[in-house]
Parts: sequence; structure tokens; C-alpha cells
Amino acid sequence: MPSGRLDELLHLLYIVPSQLDREPLHPSLTQLKLMKSVKQLFAYSFFLLFLTSCGPIFEVDADVQARQALWDLMAIQDKFYQENQRYATSYVEVEKYGLKYHTGIVYLEIESAGKDKYRAVSLPAESTTARVFAYDSDQGGFYEMAEDEVSRYVLGALRHIRDEKHKKDLNELTGWILMGGMAFLGLRFFARYRSPENNTVIWAYILCLPAMGWAVALLGNMEGNIVFTSTIAQATWVCMAIALVALGLGCVWLKKNISLHSPAPLISLVVCALLISLLSAGAMGYMLKTFG
Repeated sequence: MPSGRLDELLHLLYIVPSQLDREPLHPSLTQLKLMKSVKQLFAYSFFLLFLTSCGPIFEVDADVQARQALWDLMAIQDKFYQENQRYATSYVEVEKYGLKYHTGIVYLEIESAGKDKYRAVSLPAESTTARVFAYDSDQGGFYEMAEDEVSRYVLGALRHIRDEKHKKDLNELTGWILMGGMAFLGLRFFARYRSPENNTVIWAYILCLPAMGWAVALLGNMEGNIVFTSTIAQATWVCMAIALVALGLGCVWLKKNISLHSPAPLISLVVCALLISLLSAGAMGYMLKTFG
């Protein structure tokens, strides 16, 4: 092969591709990549919130007292073992350690105890959630009982409690489906109307969704017997701040574009974002004032 021809092929194989790598991407490709990133952000946020909601964030006061009573008993049993080389079999033996709990609210029992192991259970005297806590040396220590084991301790009201829990779970699932639909609507607006002048209203709508989700969760779960923990308080403050940011962004966009004959869908979107942000912030402020 002639040397000139070979030089030309080398130029095409090595030099030209390296130049193409340095060329900026086409705007449409950049938008597609950005759209993909936003979709991934929505998906990860949605599933993260969904998995987080599976934990017992909103806990009944009687359940919290029952768990704390068992934790106190566990600490006392450790002290008793260090002094006597065995575990206590009754409350009389640990009376000097000052184990205190409300006997009218919490049922606490040392079911068995020996030299190297013991088992104790704790649950509300009148359980409304069918939550039972236990410590068992043979099972690795403290744990919360599963449904098959709970049936041994919560008898008459168990079926009613499960029916109520099923209804609540169904309502939460419906809420998540609606939230997913609204998030999908936000993605559609992002894809169709994305531009420097419209980014503000789109982000106002996106930010108001998690604030709305948390406000709905508070309204659906907070009652007089629910413990308003520091975790709930912190999440409420953060989501209220997000709602206020979304409210501010929506107002800024509306002030700039009110006289520019913006598309009707964008006007509807900003009105929706403003209403959601305002109602969500109001609901969370009420909860902080009432339970905080």
C-alpha cells in the first residue's frame, strides 16, 4: 500500500475521531441527556420516599412506651447479670434498680430466664397497632415480632387491627399513585416547555410535590396519640421550607410573565404549584403549632 494512502487512513482512524470527541454535542442530544438525568432523579427520589414511608415514622404513644420499657428492662438485666452471674426471673429481683413504666398502658413480662439467657415481651395493654416487642437471647436479642408471632399476644382485636391497617395501606398506595401521576405530568412539562424563561415555573411545580406528599402524610397520620418525634419535626420544617421556595419561584415567574401572553398550560401549572405550595405550607405550619 502506498505510504500516502496509509497516512490518510491513519488520519481518518485516529485524528478525526479525537476531533469529534472535542466537538460540542448537538443541543438536542444535550437535552435528551438532561431529560434522562431528571427522570432518574424523579425515579430515585420516588422509590427512596416510598421505602422510607415503609418504616414506622408515625408511632402511637403506647407503642413507644412499650418499647422503651423493654429497653429499660434489658439494661437492668445486664446490670443484674454482672452482679449475680444470672438473669432475673421476676420484677421483685430487679426492684432496687427502679424499673418504671405505666402498668395501665404497658404490659411487660419476663417469660423465662436462666443463667445465660432470658426472654421478655412488651406491648401496649390495649394495642391498636398489633406491635409487640421482645428480647430473646436465643434469637439474637431485641426484635419486633412478625405477624405470625403477634397472634399469640394480640387476640381479640387482631383481625380488626389488620383490616384497619389494610385500609390505611390502600389509601397510602392510592396517594403514591397520584403522586406518581403528578410527577409524570411535571416531566411532560419539562420536556415540552423547557427553556431559560420557563425553568422557574417548572422547578416550582417539581419542588411543591415532595412538600405536598409530606403534608398529606401528616394530615393522614397525626392524631392525639401519635408521638411528634424530632424526626417528624425536622422533616416538617424542611418540607415547609421547600414549599415556601416553590411558592417564591412561582410568584417570581408569574410576576415576570403575567403580561406576556404565556401558554395556557404554563399558567395552569404555576397556579397549581402556587396552590399546592400554599396549602402544604399552611398544613405543616398548623401541625408544628399543634403538635410541636
